Amino acid sequence: MNALKVETEKKIIEAAKEVFVEKGLQGARMQEIADRAGINKALLHYYFRSKDKLFDAIFENIMSQMFAVVAENIRTDMSLPELLGAFVEFYNDFFQMNPFYPQFIFHEIWQNPDRLSEIMKSQQIAPAEIVEKIQQKVPAINNSDLTAEHMIANVLGMTLFPHIARPLFQRVFFNNDNDKYSRFLSERTDFLKELMTGALMGATSSEMNNKPDEDF
Repeated sequence: MNALKVETEKKIIEAAKEVFVEKGLQGARMQEIADRAGINKALLHYYFRSKDKLFDAIFENIMSQMFAVVAENIRTDMSLPELLGAFVEFYNDFFQMNPFYPQFIFHEIWQNPDRLSEIMKSQQIAPAEIVEKIQQKVPAINNSDLTAEHMIANVLGMTLFPHIARPLFQRVFFNNDNDKYSRFLSERTDFLKELMTGALMGATSSEMNNKPDEDF
């Protein structure tokens, strides 16, 4: 592919990403994408024959950015606090830079969950591997039912919900001040890392203190 084609495709991808994130698959129009890319509609169809094919390319591009970090970190020797901290830091930064992504992603997950599953496979991410790796790092806490699935749900919920609910939270708690809410989200990175580290350390200490004294 020559330089002109590469540049044209890049413009299409960026324009389509904006339109799809703002309006979703159903609300997006190929003419608007072509206009934002600065090309005619016929040329847009030359590169991407249909809106569905273009949407698939955009969605895969966004999710691949996220899953690449998951795949890289999950296969390291990080401790559980380090691993969770890396996830929190990446996702908080990622969604601050792309504030419309959370609503877009979750809407599409509800519409077509199989699409996400296929992208995970394309990135060589096996959910069972993620669960197994995290479960190996989860401390046994007083014989509780704490599992990797609970841990993943907790981290995703605490990290992503303030981004998903931003329109409401920003208005209710921050007088719709965008800068203040952005600072709040930045502060949450350190807050959540400290919270999770403290919780895991406290739980582990509690487990150790509750073990019977073998010398008694």
